[in-house]
Amino acid sequence: MSAALSIARVSILRAVRRPSSWWLSALAFLPAALGGWLGATGYDALSVPAPLLVYVAAPLLVVPWVAGVLGEAFERRTVIYWFVRPMARPTALLGEWLGAAAAVGTVLLLGGAMLAVANALTGNAAISSLARLPLAMLAEAVALAGFSVGVATLAPKHPVSVAIGALAVTEVALPSLWGPLQVVSLSRQVLILAGVDASPLLHSLVGEAPSSSVGIALLVMALFVAIPLGLAVRTVIDRDL
Repeated sequence: MSAALSIARVSILRAVRRPSSWWLSALAFLPAALGGWLGATGYDALSVPAPLLVYVAAPLLVVPWVAGVLGEAFERRTVIYWFVRPMARPTALLGEWLGAAAAVGTVLLLGGAMLAVANALTGNAAISSLARLPLAMLAEAVALAGFSVGVATLAPKHPVSVAIGALAVTEVALPSLWGPLQVVSLSRQVLILAGVDASPLLHSLVGEAPSSSVGIALLVMALFVAIPLGLAVRTVIDRDL
């Protein structure tokens, strides 16, 4: 575990020193600015900004940040630096996940908190939303980071394209085919954790999704990480580097 934490620390330092990390972070705060403006003009501060943060800003922040960098490390073979050290190869993936989750989790937690405050200032928000929305964004960051590490390991040549393509299927294509398939959407589960119902239009088009709970949402999110990361662990053990 100490080796994984060391790799995580290096991953965080690498992100801090990378200029792209700073401008990518701005994506997490744009929905909060929009929510503040909508709330000030008398509109719902969450109806548009919350889905924007969950469906658009979070993936566009996490996938290039995590999958792009790790995929490049595999392509340039700099990842071998970890694999030649006296530790199991999956430890390197665990460390990359922990470091990425800490970095993007902090950014999305702050973005969610700012949006929750903007919503609370309208006077129509429950106190619980001040905690639920930031924590839901943290959970999404952890899930997307694990998913991105898995995709970057499995498809190191085009990790960002593959990750975005997979998300297009789970978040857009499948849910738009049939209402109950919304259960596979990570974004929908995040909105459930956040206590935000932002998809009445989608329901009217494809049908109501089955009622879900926080427990089911957490299970779906865990599977969203476990499947690609589990395949990545198996692949990295067998891959000839």
